[in-house]
Amino acid sequence: MTQPASRPRPATGVPPHREVIEAALDHWWITTDPVQPFHIPAVAEHVETYLAASGYRITPDTGRPPVPTLRAIAVALVLAVICAASVVFAALRGDWEWAGIGALGTALLTYEGIRDINDRRRGRGAR
Repeated sequence: MTQPASRPRPATGVPPHREVIEAALDHWWITTDPVQPFHIPAVAEHVETYLAASGYRITPDTGRPPVPTLRAIAVALVLAVICAASVVFAALRGDWEWAGIGALGTALLTYEGIRDINDRRRGRGAR
């Protein structure tokens, strides 16, 4: 089907599924009575039928999230070590506020690292 003259042609970098959806909407627009009210479920059904006829299959993405990578775990634990060093440095200088903030950061980063290690061992996705 050709594009109406009033609509510009999409750029060449447009994925093929977008072109099929555009064609389905154009087909719906041309074949529907303009006096009828716009009924979204009917349009969705028409587009779904058009996509299925074009060889596409719409399914929900039920894939599990990936397990934490070793790199992510290492980064969290290195940051925890750096944070712990900053706690010691701040305590030696007498900056107790910064030492407390650093201790909190160390605890949170350590907890995240431990949780990621456990998730990786059990094969669970990252949270």
